[in-house]
Amino acid sequence: MTGDKSPGGAADGPTGGSRGELIGSGRSADVYALGAEWVVRRYRSARDTAAEAAVMRRVGSYGYPLPALRPGPFAANEMVVRRIEGPTLARALTTGDASAAEGAALLAALLRRLHRVPPPEGAPAGHRLLHLDLHPENVLLSPAGPVVIDWESAAVGPPGLDWASSALILAEASLRLDLAALVELFLPEFLVLAPPELGSYLTAARERRERIPGLTAEERALPGAAFALLPPLWADARARYDAERHP
Repeated sequence: MTGDKSPGGAADGPTGGSRGELIGSGRSADVYALGAEWVVRRYRSARDTAAEAAVMRRVGSYGYPLPALRPGPFAANEMVVRRIEGPTLARALTTGDASAAEGAALLAALLRRLHRVPPPEGAPAGHRLLHLDLHPENVLLSPAGPVVIDWESAAVGPPGLDWASSALILAEASLRLDLAALVELFLPEFLVLAPPELGSYLTAARERRERIPGLTAEERALPGAAFALLPPLWADARARYDAERHP
């Protein structure tokens, strides 16, 4: 689970102005403070944020919890969003402020809520807006409730692919020594809440993760290794699901 949360220094701001402290850095973007109430997310490439912002506006218009967008103009590879105070769900799980069962229930609820948002006109039947990177580091626990961040990967598709992507990301994290114990508790709780169609999209999720640009050889091997972990965990989760509902 990689997020944009590494501390750092300062740099030039949106459209060339003064930007504040670097408060996060991920694979493709850096996040800087912009006063007390806003942050600017700046992609290091020439990526245009217009499509990502359009998805966020649509999802937000239906009341889904995400950071408010500040109107521009800004550089094409930048977006400015409301600063959200609060720990990530990953942090709350680490400190014990949230249990594995509570965290899994929250992540599952956020996926279900997102998939109730009507898709854009012309979307294939059964397709919905997907986040495709929804995991505990991309959920902030604000005083007003959870807020979902990092919509870079958002797309329209079958909801099962979103569930499978989250499961695969969690399984990848379980291969990291610093997260293994935590994820081993969280992942089974998440899987037991997932819909049956998750299993049909694991291969597609793995292939999509393997195509992420800029992966090292070690990182590119992770989705396959994580994919191998999931079938027995998924089978156990479905058995537990059935046992709890049909004792």
